[in-house]
Amino acid sequence: MMTEPITTKAELLTAIEENWAALTATLDRLSEAQLTSIHDAQGWTIKDHLIHMSYWERSVVFFLQGQPRHEGLDVDEALYLTGDEDAVNEAIFHKHKATPLATARVHLEDMTQQLVSLLEPLSDEDLQKPYRAYLPDEPGEGDGPPAINVIYSNSAHHFAEHLAWIEALAARQG
Repeated sequence: MMTEPITTKAELLTAIEENWAALTATLDRLSEAQLTSIHDAQGWTIKDHLIHMSYWERSVVFFLQGQPRHEGLDVDEALYLTGDEDAVNEAIFHKHKATPLATARVHLEDMTQQLVSLLEPLSDEDLQKPYRAYLPDEPGEGDGPPAINVIYSNSAHHFAEHLAWIEALAARQG
């Protein structure tokens, strides 16, 4: 995983590719029981982590298409605009916890492929544009962070962050 700031499209695509490969390699070695029956302190299984990542990644797919991120997250706009990520995460968890494992994996893979496809025509300059350039009508103050930061934190960085938790959960199975 890259630890330096991501500033170019090439770096972003490399980080997504490397962290996606690490995540899928780990998932591929786990059993269905490990993916669906071990719960963390919040009650999440590894499958729930996959669903969570897919909806946050979906939010940046929507972002890049100029669509509201709350729609990508599949949560109410009012909840999203509170900025309470824990509440958003809980809403996603409760709404999608019955999703079958195979569906969760396919959804995450599809979102990653869609994101990479949307990044292809963009330039480094496009990715340095502020959040507000992509969602000018979203309520809030200021222009927000560069798009590349939003994309990275909801894809490559998110994969690496959850991979550590997934590996810890899988290791708990006796």
